[in-house]
Amino acid sequence: MRIGVDIGGTFTDIVVETDDGTHRTWKTSSTPPDFAEGLLDGVDIAARELGLDRGALLRQTGHLVHGTTVTTNVILTRTGQRVGLITTRGFGDTYAIARQYRGQEQDPVKVTHPVPLVDPADITEVTERIDYSGTVVASLNEEELREAVTRLHGQGIDAFAVCFLWSFVNPAHEARAKEIIAELVPGAYVSASYEACPIAGEYERTSTTVINAYAGPSLRRYAVGLDQRLRADGLASPILLMKSDGGPASIESAASTAAQTVYSGPAAGVVASKLLGDRLKLGNLITFDMGGTSTDVGIIYDGEIQTTSAQQLDRQPLATPMIDVTSVGAGGGSLGALAVDASLQVGPASAGALPGPACYQRGGTEPAVTDANVVLGLIDPDYFLGGSIKLDAQLARNAVTRLADKVGLDPEATAFGMFRVVNSVMADAIRLRTVFAGLDPREFTLVSFGGAGGLHCAAVAADLGIRRIVVPDNASVFSAVGLVSSDLVYSLARSKQLTIDPGGRIAAESLAEINGIFADLDARATEELDQHEIPPARRELHHTVEMSYLGQILNFQVELPAGELKNDDIQMLVKTFDERYAKVYGPGAAAPEFGYVIKTYKTVGVGRITAPPSGLEEPEEPRPPVPPKSTRRALADVRTGDIRGISVYDPAAFLPGACVTGPGILEFPDTTVLVPTGFTARLDGSRNVIVEQASS
Repeated sequence: MRIGVDIGGTFTDIVVETDDGTHRTWKTSSTPPDFAEGLLDGVDIAARELGLDRGALLRQTGHLVHGTTVTTNVILTRTGQRVGLITTRGFGDTYAIARQYRGQEQDPVKVTHPVPLVDPADITEVTERIDYSGTVVASLNEEELREAVTRLHGQGIDAFAVCFLWSFVNPAHEARAKEIIAELVPGAYVSASYEACPIAGEYERTSTTVINAYAGPSLRRYAVGLDQRLRADGLASPILLMKSDGGPASIESAASTAAQTVYSGPAAGVVASKLLGDRLKLGNLITFDMGGTSTDVGIIYDGEIQTTSAQQLDRQPLATPMIDVTSVGAGGGSLGALAVDASLQVGPASAGALPGPACYQRGGTEPAVTDANVVLGLIDPDYFLGGSIKLDAQLARNAVTRLADKVGLDPEATAFGMFRVVNSVMADAIRLRTVFAGLDPREFTLVSFGGAGGLHCAAVAADLGIRRIVVPDNASVFSAVGLVSSDLVYSLARSKQLTIDPGGRIAAESLAEINGIFADLDARATEELDQHEIPPARRELHHTVEMSYLGQILNFQVELPAGELKNDDIQMLVKTFDERYAKVYGPGAAAPEFGYVIKTYKTVGVGRITAPPSGLEEPEEPRPPVPPKSTRRALADVRTGDIRGISVYDPAAFLPGACVTGPGILEFPDTTVLVPTGFTARLDGSRNVIVEQASS
């Protein structure tokens, strides 16, 4: 069996995939600050439901894949390791200077900078210099380095980030510095930029290297401790940690590149959506993962997951290959309040798992989105998580009423206001990933998952003009399904600027250099896959480059064939780039007359663990639904706020093909789907809910 565990801010999701490929799922409350307790609670619940004890379940488990929030939480709460940053002499201020940021506070023109993770007093410069070609201009002064490391360690520092100029071209000085630190401080955590982030961009490379050193020790302690507990209880193989590039990795590999685990859980949801899209033959998908604390949005375009090497967390740049996920503070726990201008605001503040929304009866008093949904009749207080948690409707109404008194509206109007505001925040996140990138959201299908997604997806789709929504089977734990469905993925990158002339021709020595870079990246990816004993028949290597027109800074990612490149491959590369550029910016926007520059080279090594997705068995004709199980007063129209008596259905009683015309509510044990006025819903052959907006 395989186990997937996704720990969120409010709930921990557990999926067990048995040897016949079926999934069993559970949810349990997350347990901050020790999130491992929630994981173990979930494993115990799964074991009991399967008629086993914890040890018996773990002994039958081939892989346990864990989506972790440790790195994210460490950065957001500033509870990481004290880091000593060692840089090239004369460049100690690079990290503090950062990039120019425009403030978003009361003063819109105020220039602010991210709060650095390293104290300026802990930044040390040493003499060394390598130029852009990789030539050593000044040798590494090892005596200076030894003095600096000894001094920093004497001040209590045992985590080091090393970032020298042009180390991604010639890593010799950083590699030697890493050896010296290990010699002087045995057991120290050392993050060297040539391993952590070997790409151009001095500040982004330094930031990523620092994040590794700042959060890596915490991630390693957590993962090693959890692994030891599970191994002692019978787990046969080490746990795997999900990375932001969509593949799980060993503890040591993930801990040594902690920055690659920042979007661990959200990445798994995008992977699961890709597999679902393959089965449904849908190439353009917007992934919409609404949980208790945040909503994560990803894009699958023309069948390909969109990736990036330029992300941020709390304004700290991350320059490692990862699935491109945008997160906003909008979830079931997001709190409603009055903004500075007396308008209604929802999020980013969240009630989290503790105390949670007011209706959870854990001491929360501020109104959360979940409380608003209870007031709107969208959630049955007696059937939350299939009745395993009882909500207090009066506490929800009391919390919303206190806000309503400040706003000057009645509780239902205030609850609907919260509903609309949080939907607008999520719709704007989707616009950022589509409209602002030259994509039309109306050409996409919305894949809605997470515990709260089903209640809000239709309203978000209506706002964006999206006509089709897929709410997958096991929607509330869909990211955990992605964990057990993920293949091993190792993403590696390196920067080196090489030019292509306007005719698509490249110098022979440049082509040889490109092939050499990919050969090195392929070897490193293969070495990682070797550690997992993946047979050659189940391995794949994928090559991409980031490139732009000469003189531009806007990069596009273009795929190349694996293996040794020929001149014809370069011709096809620039043709694809021109087509993609014109598609995003319009006909005539492409400018091949300027020539091209390739900036970054990426290899993605894939070790196939899962079987390819099978097709769906669609019902031949629509079927009427079974009669509703009840009727209750609830939000019927997401545009007008109309609240009236609507039908509530139990989808477990539906046969594939069953159709519902809105307004109606589909109540699953672990999530609820609102089918508002103007929408229909049907159950497909794999029990996914297909929600469609009627043509206007």
